[in-house]
Amino acid sequence: MSDDRLEPIEAALDAEGLFYTREDDDEALRLAFKSEGDRYFIVSYRDDAEFLMMGSGWSLGRDTDLERAMAIANRTNARKKFVKTAVWQEEHDVLFTVELCYATYQDFTQHFVRLLGALRETTADFFSELRLKD
Repeated sequence: MSDDRLEPIEAALDAEGLFYTREDDDEALRLAFKSEGDRYFIVSYRDDAEFLMMGSGWSLGRDTDLERAMAIANRTNARKKFVKTAVWQEEHDVLFTVELCYATYQDFTQHFVRLLGALRETTADFFSELRLKD
């Protein structure tokens, strides 16, 4: 058996028919993939082998009311399981992440589809609320 901790996740992506790319550096092991047209990433930091983050980042239009976006993010964080939503003011971006700890990433693969679904749903709900006029 390989000691590559991302191997089970790569197998899960393969099982779902998702194409991915991998990029490793001194800080982290990273996977990037697309699902249903959206881009996602998975990060495993070298200095914290049990921590795993999966997420997606989105640009907000320059005309987006960032105070309103942050309020929606706060409400989203209070309502949703697993997913954290963060608005980055300087970049006009919003980041959706699932951050969890696992003894083995094999455990993550058992929940991959559910967690990816939670990311999709949270993203859709955030932007749906953002588009609503007060």
